[in-house]
Amino acid sequence: MRDAVIGNLMRGVRNLSPEDTIGKAAELLRVSGLAEYPMVSGGRLTGMVTEAAVLKALATGDSQTVIEEPVADIVNRNIVCVNPYMSIVQVAEVMNDHNLSVAAVVDEHGSYLGLAVRSDITGALSLTIRPPTVAGMATPLGVYLSTGHIRAGAGDFGLFLAGVALMAMYFAATGVIFGLAWLVDRTGAFHPSLFDIMRFETRYTANWMEVTRAIMYGLSLPVFLGLMRLAPISGYHAAEHMVVHAIENGEPLKRANVMAMPRVHPRCGTNIVAAVALFFLVRQVLSDDAAVMLFIFVLVFAWRAVGGYFQYYITTRPPSEKQLDNGIKAGESLLAQYRANPGYHVTGWRRLWNTGLPMVMLGSATAMGVAELIGRFFRL
Repeated sequence: MRDAVIGNLMRGVRNLSPEDTIGKAAELLRVSGLAEYPMVSGGRLTGMVTEAAVLKALATGDSQTVIEEPVADIVNRNIVCVNPYMSIVQVAEVMNDHNLSVAAVVDEHGSYLGLAVRSDITGALSLTIRPPTVAGMATPLGVYLSTGHIRAGAGDFGLFLAGVALMAMYFAATGVIFGLAWLVDRTGAFHPSLFDIMRFETRYTANWMEVTRAIMYGLSLPVFLGLMRLAPISGYHAAEHMVVHAIENGEPLKRANVMAMPRVHPRCGTNIVAAVALFFLVRQVLSDDAAVMLFIFVLVFAWRAVGGYFQYYITTRPPSEKQLDNGIKAGESLLAQYRANPGYHVTGWRRLWNTGLPMVMLGSATAMGVAELIGRFFRL
């Protein structure tokens, strides 16, 4: 990491222009947490606006007047710059020599590229720099982690299998209820049979049959949730959350530290995928419109309230040592990649791909397609 170039670590921030006001500079400094901010014109750095200069202007004049004055009036044009090919250690030496908290990065043509920030360099040299947020998913092959730009852990095949596993649990839950209906039909208690009532939605119109059908499909919901809880993927799901908590809280990725982290995470991507699978179950009980409205309401208004309960009791369970170690290994790999190139960014389809959702959806669609073919072949 010491030999990494500053171009991989520099920050891109929203630039000030000479026409911007001191009030705008004050707000950008506050939001960014930086002590200095670049003023750029025509792609070239024309000065640095310091927090001290803004404070001095506000303290010595009428605030309402000062905030409307151009920031060019207080800009510092005595600038110390570094080039993007300098090592992090070299930039640290420049910043120490000039007592800088921020240094502007410019290329050989004088074009402004970004900022080197002292706290980022300190984190890089101490091997503690981390991505601010991490997302992840649980798969049958282990934990998948991503910052949106880099990824680690279970690969695309694991994500594909996660989609297959969700749909398999859905089909298994429905199959259990069909099996129960078949067993009840063996007693001759219902005519027409429960099995036929469940299979053919439009053949019968009697109210009691519609209610019976809704109840039978409704019973598949707790079966589905039980299968999720029992499946190994729930242990990997817990490990994923615990590792993400450790990374985002600056904790070392040691087993004891990760074990102390909670299994519930407020940004739970896997639960969104599970919600989609649950939608297919709910729509068997309610009309399509009612199911969609209920799904949207829960997802938008009530998911945070019920999400913690749902995660703790259904979609996660205490991970085994093997599952926890798998999550830690994925976390270590993610951090190693991030520290090697913190400034690496991808956009567009690649960033969408790194969420893992496309492969999960492909797995689910494939499972549904195979099930449809099997159903047609056996005339189910």
